[in-house]
Amino acid sequence: MPDKPAASRRGFDGFMRRVDTDALKVVRRLLGAGHEAYLVGGCVRDIYLGRQPKDFDVATSATPESIRRLFRNSRIIGRRFKLAHVFFGPKIIETSTFRSAPREAEGEDLLIRTDNEWGSVEDDAMRRDFTVNGLFFDVEARDVVDFVDGMRDLDEGLIRTIGAPEVRFREDPVRMIRAVKFAARLDFDFEPDTWKALLAVADDISKCSRARLLEEVYKLLRGGYARRSFELLVETKLFEGILPSYVKLFGESMDEARQGLYDAMIEAEDDLPPGVDPTAARLLWRYLDALDMTIQGTGHVPVNGVLLAVLFAPLLVTDEELQSRQQLDRRIDELMSPVGSALGIARRDREMARQILMATRRMLSSSGRRRSNLTDRDYFHDALIFLGISVQATGDGRNELGRWKRMATAQKEAASDAPPNRRRRRRGGRKRRKSRGGGENRRPRPSDG
Repeated sequence: MPDKPAASRRGFDGFMRRVDTDALKVVRRLLGAGHEAYLVGGCVRDIYLGRQPKDFDVATSATPESIRRLFRNSRIIGRRFKLAHVFFGPKIIETSTFRSAPREAEGEDLLIRTDNEWGSVEDDAMRRDFTVNGLFFDVEARDVVDFVDGMRDLDEGLIRTIGAPEVRFREDPVRMIRAVKFAARLDFDFEPDTWKALLAVADDISKCSRARLLEEVYKLLRGGYARRSFELLVETKLFEGILPSYVKLFGESMDEARQGLYDAMIEAEDDLPPGVDPTAARLLWRYLDALDMTIQGTGHVPVNGVLLAVLFAPLLVTDEELQSRQQLDRRIDELMSPVGSALGIARRDREMARQILMATRRMLSSSGRRRSNLTDRDYFHDALIFLGISVQATGDGRNELGRWKRMATAQKEAASDAPPNRRRRRRGGRKRRKSRGGGENRRPRPSDG
């Protein structure tokens, strides 16, 4: 094990009680095989702050291939950033090899395209994004190993890059979205130089792949702090860099849309005159608030279709021309298609969002005859979740929401009381077909190799 700087060693009671037992198994098996291994990153940060981590990561001196040989229940993933996933049922312990900082690129383009240079534990700490994520935990010594003064920033509530902030953001512009995510989730401020760099380099976000941007947007929406995250995206102008076609829907020009979103963000709810309907921008912040309350209150993370419906519903609620289902369907397509194509949103997610938005209109209508079969639809449960979010955001439809919840409960109870549907087997059963090679025509069993 490396020597730890005296100023950066700190043990504290209760840490081990919060550590996942399977993560400990991974660390101890790596240690037993002669490798260095630590818990690292967000799990150490969260336990330090008194929170229970959602997942646990491990950093080790073992290469991905060595990890694969040690754990039959693992597989290697990634090209740009190769690591191993160790599986314990549905749980994944992400296990990465210590890396050194990538070699500096020549010229102005600092974008990292490969990141598989192995290094020491200190090298690995220095190449991580933010000081609050650069902490390691030694399970044998029961100490936090801090090469980057991360505990100081946790104590002070600051998001600070490791190294020069502008360089770190140019190396990987997605780090700017991650900075926003951690500031929102932890309710932290930005260290001044990190904030200045964030504003200066925001345009570089366009260099990232659509797939990475889309996944980061979903993470912001799923995290339970979407409202604050999107406020920071607006303040830094990252929002228009990530979703330009979406932001443009809120105004005649990008400048007007940005200003409208910002004004609606900082206005108090009681500033709206009586009898005046809220704008689409105001409704967006209300919907994000309602989404956060739903996730924090239930612990349930909605599917992508619900998250997309949250983004597009504010633009539909304020459109007075949508009288018929055909008009609504056409308008949903007009709004979603450009955004979906630009960001590469999966067709199934877009279709799910469309079905949810259409179903919500039916659920709020007065005609019971046309609503009766909605509870049998595959998307009904997700539509009901979205209806709850919509009611919180707009204040309309509380009676209808209660009625649909009662119908859903009754349907669930009826299904649980129904006898199992057993199909009669034919006498003699069904003969199995033979393959040409003479053996049974069946799928091969999965192997560990």
